[in-house]
Amino acid sequence: MIELVRKSIAEIEAYQVPKEEISIRLDANENPYNIGSLFYKTLAERLKEIDLNRYPDTDSTSLRKAIGKYVGFSADNILCGNGSDEMIQNIIQTFVEAGDVVISHRPSFSMYKIFTAIAGGNFIEIDADEDFNINIEGMITAANKNQAKIIFLCNPNNPTGTVIPQNEILRLVKETKAMLVVDEAYYEFHGETMADWIKKEERIIVLRTLSKGMALAGARVGYLLAQKQVIDYIYKVKPPYNLNVYSQALGELFLENITILRGYIQEICEARERLFMQLKGFDELKVFPSKSNFILIKTTKSDAFQEKCVSRKVGIRSYGKEGILKDCLRITIGTKNENEIITNMIQEVMRQ
Repeated sequence: MIELVRKSIAEIEAYQVPKEEISIRLDANENPYNIGSLFYKTLAERLKEIDLNRYPDTDSTSLRKAIGKYVGFSADNILCGNGSDEMIQNIIQTFVEAGDVVISHRPSFSMYKIFTAIAGGNFIEIDADEDFNINIEGMITAANKNQAKIIFLCNPNNPTGTVIPQNEILRLVKETKAMLVVDEAYYEFHGETMADWIKKEERIIVLRTLSKGMALAGARVGYLLAQKQVIDYIYKVKPPYNLNVYSQALGELFLENITILRGYIQEICEARERLFMQLKGFDELKVFPSKSNFILIKTTKSDAFQEKCVSRKVGIRSYGKEGILKDCLRITIGTKNENEIITNMIQEVMRQ
């Protein structure tokens, strides 16, 4: 059977989700608060009006209008999908043919590479420096040398939490001919966006999600912002009825309650800064500044800390002993109690 599988697919390393039993989930950059429980009564009333024997609105019209109100864009400049993963895949399907080059930085979100390989494209990663500052100059050089079709930029970056100034991001548009995709999955924790530049530059696409700051990971709602002509092309590869009726209804409901959500987002940002300062107090840790809902740390005792987490059923993201993320651990900001548990566990490991 293996001889029937495309070589590019056989060589892909599948996206891995930890399978250990976890009681405290600090590994997937989720919002720690089940904010949806506040809206159950309203949601139940709305769901009564849904005909489950009918397909969902293929264009997610009402949801796009709700997103448009939130971001200050026309619904014509918005496309919704089954998580931002589907949006990434649709973008690559639209612009990348077999052999075309896609540029990104390392480390970053792995799905850019996976979807490029699925499309038969060539993925080139430009390494960040030891502090995980992204090498914009290197990305420009690689894009021009290889006539890249797309440049993916994750800002704030996952898994480092680092951010890039807008003037540096704009260089990727002005000094290359590639389509620039800025993944702003963690926008709500940072507050700065490239969305305003879409009206001036046709080669900018901004990716967003309701999974992180909006606490709606279970509904898998992603969206992109772009000029209408770009939207029209990507729409051609978007599957019909791609976002189910529940996800559309939940997305609208959560966006209607954005004031409540912003309060929780602010709470997470404040907790992030407190945890950052606490972690900075450990001499054996290198702690990277973050504008996301997680913090990346580096320590030669990463294995010991990971083992302790497994024994306590605490989930964090470990990056092992090889590669650019050697000895690094990514910790999602949790509740006050969860953050205290993490701090105490680190203290125990550092004393060993």
